Amino acid sequence: MRAADGETATDAAAGTSTTPSESALGGEWSTMLWDDPVSLQPYVVRVLMRRFGYSRDRAHELMQLAERDGRTAVAQGSREEQEMHVAGLHADGLVATLERVSA
Repeated sequence: MRAADGETATDAAAGTSTTPSESALGGEWSTMLWDDPVSLQPYVVRVLMRRFGYSRDRAHELMQLAERDGRTAVAQGSREEQEMHVAGLHADGLVATLERVSA
């Protein structure tokens, strides 16, 4: 159910109230890159450099973080932007998901 400007919407399933600015579509979202035992490290670095414009050092650092921690955020922004990033990483054969950034 969509609330009019200034009104409060109630999520019946969760029993919580949110303002329209706190809706699921708003706010910051992250593209999470997951550790993948199939993709080779140099390939992951090249994909991050090409897709996000990262330097080789930064792309290598992100790849290592994903390998060490199981996943890492490689981009952050609007939901629509991050959905495109996730789809692009999937097209490149990498495992990625969309995650809302906690406040």
